[in-house]
Amino acid sequence: MKRTEIQLAIKKFNQLLTIYPDNKDSTFYFLNFLKQFLRIKSPKSELCLVSFITILKHERPIIFYEFRKRGEYDNVINFMIHLTVVDYEKAKNDINNMSINRTSVN
Repeated sequence: MKRTEIQLAIKKFNQLLTIYPDNKDSTFYFLNFLKQFLRIKSPKSELCLVSFITILKHERPIIFYEFRKRGEYDNVINFMIHLTVVDYEKAKNDINNMSINRTSVN
C-alpha cells in the first residue's frame, strides 16, 4: 500500500511539472504538494522528497527561489530546501525507478 502512495505522488509531481510553468504563481501548487507528501510514512518517502527538491531546484529555479524566500519564516519549507544533497541525474533516475518498480516489496 505504501508503495502505491509513493507511486501516486510521483505521478502527481510529474503532472505538476508538466502543467505549471516556472514562475512565482506556480509556487503554491508545488508547495502544497510537498507539504502533503510529507505526511506519507514510507522508507522510500525520504529519498523521494530529496529527489523532488533536487528536481525542482534544477527544473524550476524560480519556484525554488520562492521556496527559499518562504523558508526564512517557515521551518518546514526551510527543512525541505536544505535537502538538496543528491545529483540531479541521480534524482531523476531514483524517481523513475520508484515509479516503475511496482512489484518489489519493502
